[in-house]
Amino acid sequence: MTKIFATRQSLVTCTSTLAMAGMLAMPAAAFAQSTAAPATATAAQPSADPLATPTATTTPTPTPQTPAEASSAPAPAAQPATAAPVQDIVVTGYRQSLVSALNVKKQSNGVVDAINASDIASFPDANLADSLQRIPGISIERDGGEGRQITVRGLSGDFSRTRLNGLESTIATTGSTLGAGVNKGRSFDYSVLASELFNSIVVRKTQSAEIDEGSLGATVDLQTARPFDLPKGWQAAFSAQTAYYDINKNVEPRLAGSVSKTFADGRIGIMLSGAYSKRNVQEDAYSDTALADFGGVNGGFCPVVPNTPVTPVDPLVGSKPVTNPCIPATGQYPGSTPSAYNTVNQPNVFVPKLPGYGRFLDREERMGFAGTFQAKPTDTTLITIDGVYARYKQDQNDLATNPISLNRANGTATAGLTAAQLTGRPNMKIRDAQVDASGQLVYGVFDDTDFSVTNSENRSTTSFYQAGINIDQKIGEKVNLHLQYGQSESIFDNPYSRLVTFSRFDSDGFVYDARTNPTRPILNYGFDATNPNNWQFLNGYDQIREYTNKVTNRLHTVKGDLKWEVNDQFTVKFGGAYKRFNFISRRQQRIASTGTVPSLSSAGLTIGDVSTAPINIDTIGLSNGSTSSFIVPNIGKIMDAFGVDCYCVNQYGDFRLGSLGTGAQGDNRAVQEEDVSPYLQFDFNMDLGSMALRGDAGIRYAHTHQYSEGYVGIGTAVNFTRNYEDWLPALNLALDVTPKLTARFAAAKVMSRPSLSFLTPGGSISTANPPFSATVGNPNLDPYRATNLDASVEWYFQHGALLSASFFYKDVSSFVQQISSTTTYAAAGLPLELLTAAQDPNTTTTVTSYANSSGGKIKGVEIQYQQPFTFLPGFLKHFGTILNYTHIKSNISYILTTNAAGPTFSAPLVNVSPNSANATLYYEDDKFSIRGSLAYRDEYLRTVPLRAGYADTAGSYSSTNFDMSASYKLTPHVTLTVDAINLTNQPTSYWDGEERRDQQTYSSTGRQFFFGARYKF
Repeated sequence: MTKIFATRQSLVTCTSTLAMAGMLAMPAAAFAQSTAAPATATAAQPSADPLATPTATTTPTPTPQTPAEASSAPAPAAQPATAAPVQDIVVTGYRQSLVSALNVKKQSNGVVDAINASDIASFPDANLADSLQRIPGISIERDGGEGRQITVRGLSGDFSRTRLNGLESTIATTGSTLGAGVNKGRSFDYSVLASELFNSIVVRKTQSAEIDEGSLGATVDLQTARPFDLPKGWQAAFSAQTAYYDINKNVEPRLAGSVSKTFADGRIGIMLSGAYSKRNVQEDAYSDTALADFGGVNGGFCPVVPNTPVTPVDPLVGSKPVTNPCIPATGQYPGSTPSAYNTVNQPNVFVPKLPGYGRFLDREERMGFAGTFQAKPTDTTLITIDGVYARYKQDQNDLATNPISLNRANGTATAGLTAAQLTGRPNMKIRDAQVDASGQLVYGVFDDTDFSVTNSENRSTTSFYQAGINIDQKIGEKVNLHLQYGQSESIFDNPYSRLVTFSRFDSDGFVYDARTNPTRPILNYGFDATNPNNWQFLNGYDQIREYTNKVTNRLHTVKGDLKWEVNDQFTVKFGGAYKRFNFISRRQQRIASTGTVPSLSSAGLTIGDVSTAPINIDTIGLSNGSTSSFIVPNIGKIMDAFGVDCYCVNQYGDFRLGSLGTGAQGDNRAVQEEDVSPYLQFDFNMDLGSMALRGDAGIRYAHTHQYSEGYVGIGTAVNFTRNYEDWLPALNLALDVTPKLTARFAAAKVMSRPSLSFLTPGGSISTANPPFSATVGNPNLDPYRATNLDASVEWYFQHGALLSASFFYKDVSSFVQQISSTTTYAAAGLPLELLTAAQDPNTTTTVTSYANSSGGKIKGVEIQYQQPFTFLPGFLKHFGTILNYTHIKSNISYILTTNAAGPTFSAPLVNVSPNSANATLYYEDDKFSIRGSLAYRDEYLRTVPLRAGYADTAGSYSSTNFDMSASYKLTPHVTLTVDAINLTNQPTSYWDGEERRDQQTYSSTGRQFFFGARYKF
């Protein structure tokens, strides 16, 4: 396979008051929304010059931006001569962080939101995504109990860029098996980095020419603390907490610290920060992750007369009569009971495909370090070197059970069993059934049902490092030069991924009942699932799956920016960036069929010898009669007994791993992307009578070169080269109508490149069990493109207070959508060589790919109110509040089939809640501080369309999360802290079918509490 790192020729080529109910809160971070390049913000007067010597006497909070952007940010507009004098107010702690965030907001030209830590090493939330969700227009989807990725103004993480210390970064990891899985896109996994390493976050919602291209949603800037941002001399802080998880009564540590020192009269500074934590996650769930589908899929149920041809009643399933194997039952009805069969075998009747109960366990260890060296050898030169390292270890187990035959089609004779005995849905007999008015099966009794219990174990380590150097040089009195070089690498290494199943065949009396508890239906197996004698380990049917995965993302960046201050009102800026992004995915799996397993008797074992103690799903309120207790395979004992981890051929079987010629070969792929983007921008700051107008106008040119490679067939390497270009004009205007009232307007053409994993010419294929599946990339995808318009009004009616309203509009002209179709393995043109002799090329196969669609429109309103209640008497003056509300309306045209010119379906954009709101009530005096935070989001869509050719959706119910944080200053140096996350014990609840509302997932991770202390020098 051609090495993607081969030397390539460099590209050369010429961006009203909000009302809210409840007493609520947020952890120790500050928020401010505004409208792109904020100046450095501190509790003291901010400086727009990165070469200026810091003079703050309270802990400053820097803005996360490159020094060039700091130096190029326009100075605050001149205020009218009639401006009233501003009273000096000294604030510290949480209120100080709120004031500094408002400074970032007010001084910016574009729309930004900011969060600042109240002190060094004291960013409050468990991770950064949990903090970001409190910003207007930002939502998160919690995965395994904590935030992982963000959605900004209706656009997911793939549409936004994250910069760490001014350098674009990508981090890929994995999460809950009920969550997003391994991230192979451009989105940033915030769960990898410890929040204590960071001092501030800025979310840029509008684009300037000087800001790198690549975002339709926002550019998120994460900034670690730097020594020159702090008062001179020695600064240090350390914290220790004990974390308690109520769902499993587990206790884990969380430690953090930061040390900073300046030397040589403030001309040299060094800062080091570190954080370490452990986390033990338990997530109990009901799930139907395969989604409900037509009753006739997978061959349909056994008809009234077994082994007679049946014509599917739903055209999307098929139009030709099919005869599937069904073993006749004894008694009155050898096939399905006529009345029950006729209830289900109707058009548009949906049946769950894989309902089950499970427990997800994740033992996590998170460690991170950040360091900065700064030097100011002359008054005109500043050198900054930043480094960040993070390591995130996970040891996961997914323990689950389900009636597997609902999701299996015709079987293949093996190990002394006939094809009919190993057939799934076509051998199931329906004995009783109820279908609601929407067409959803809500009750069913089935005979000849096959069941499975599963234990999968994944051990992974995500390692991330980034290093960067910034040089700021003044050239005379008018010119500033900024140079930046940086590189980062994220490696997700999953060297151990195992799955083992036990099974039970043709069991009678299975009951599915969603009539009284539709979010957690009753699954009654009709037998004791904790008794080892009721399970078997069968060659040809049960599984020993082995995988290894590795995903590498590397990014190199070179940037240069020149700023010429023509006069006090006009500044010219020009520069450019070169970035090289490498995405590499590697995967191995068993060379032999995963269904080839040794017999337990060959090792002198029984099911009881290699199974776990019973698992009891008792935290999500399952109804009486549910089979909520079950055993699962003990993976460690089975691996040891058969020598599976030898990766060799031994007396028990072939346990070698390979890539080419297996279903894993399509996940061995790579993409290299090179981007060149020069820009020209003009900044201005002028008086308009009694008002002041400031802003920027410019254009950025972006040239993209992509080279991708993958495999097709049996190990045939293919590659693809693509080039495209974009001209991206941008305008930001800020009109200071009065010293307290600012109006803003912004317009820009923007683009966002498709996920690199979408661009590979190969694909992945799964043939472990019918129906088969395949995912194929599309290297010819166009980028997402849009025109963005923003307008806002901000009223700073009191020191530390804000009332603002913002309107945004995005006209998305090019969109990338995942599309699926259902066909047979042979008809899809997939390599027949990957099938075993016993597998049928005519097996039903779902093929997933990606295509460009015509896009659509997104528009919305954000309202924010923030105020300290200093006008109240007595202790009431220590209270304050922050409220925000976002309303979004979107309409996107989705393709229903693999034919991009075929029928389409209009629906809201996925991951967009039409309404979301955050509310905070806080109290802070000299010693005691307490905050409560409420985050609400409406239900939203997660999958469009629901299945190939069918205009329906799947989504999430609304959610409300309530968190609290409190601290007490015991001495000037020691502070005691208490934090609580998810006090409402908000479950994750997903549905499928806009009208049917079949339950896809209902899971709970419980509440989390943190008790600790912080010491500051």
